[in-house]
Amino acid sequence: MQINKLIAGAGAAALIAGCAFNPEAMPVGQRDSAVYVDEGAPKTLTTKEERAKIAVISSEGNYKQYKTTADVLDSTLNAKLSGFAFFEVVDRKSQAALIKDSLASGADADELQTSGVEADFVLVAKIASLAIQNNGAGFSSDVVFDFKWISKATQKVIMTESIKPPMRNASSQVDLVNALNRAAGLAAADFCAKIAVKYAPPARVLQTRGNGAAARISIGKNYGLGEGTKVCFYEIIDNSDVGGAKRDMNDIGTGEVKRVEEKTAWVAVDNAEESNVRKRVYVRVLEQTRGWGSSMLEKSGMNELTGK
Repeated sequence: MQINKLIAGAGAAALIAGCAFNPEAMPVGQRDSAVYVDEGAPKTLTTKEERAKIAVISSEGNYKQYKTTADVLDSTLNAKLSGFAFFEVVDRKSQAALIKDSLASGADADELQTSGVEADFVLVAKIASLAIQNNGAGFSSDVVFDFKWISKATQKVIMTESIKPPMRNASSQVDLVNALNRAAGLAAADFCAKIAVKYAPPARVLQTRGNGAAARISIGKNYGLGEGTKVCFYEIIDNSDVGGAKRDMNDIGTGEVKRVEEKTAWVAVDNAEESNVRKRVYVRVLEQTRGWGSSMLEKSGMNELTGK
């Protein structure tokens, strides 16, 4: 039995190391029939009614001449957040007037009057600073976008980010606007990836092949996964008998997404022989990893804009 396990593991490693990742061709080992059981598993968000409702308010700040950049910021945030399975962006055209009035009067984000907004969270985004230099041959620029994530229940800011995306030199005013629009898309993608990591419900392993060398997980493009996204596998353990929490996460391994479908993905498991990844263990995305959010860029049409 041990020999068969080693043969299965070696075969899986060879397939992963090859040019093509092909989990279907991997042998089914002893561990691939094992199932993890979490007796106290909480209910996760699965239906549209259970999604957190988000209202997005974007502005150009003090840079009124760059409204098109604020529009790109707004459309990208709306498209990406709408694409995640656990968020729903509300139609805030009639609800946002009160917030926009507060922004225009210079109110801080935690002073915004959100009582008229039918949402769980309000995302306020704007161009925070913009510096442009004409060097004779063209324009160089630096831009910073501010994001504030506000709880509707408490009207308090619970997350803030200032993001300075990379900028390329522009040969003309038109090229400069295009560069700023590209930067707005990148900044919005960056922030949405961080929010998704913070609020995404846990995923599960649906099946494994090659004695746990490859794992098919229950999230895919609908959660923003892309090839190259790093994930962490974990179990839930009870540490209350030693003064800890009753439900603690116990990390058992990591892996990298190799193939993505709409609602599932295949992951190559790191150090599979030691990790003990098996069916039904939990999965979470590791923040700010290559590929995270790339499918949301694709859905929002930003790949063409960003050149990726």
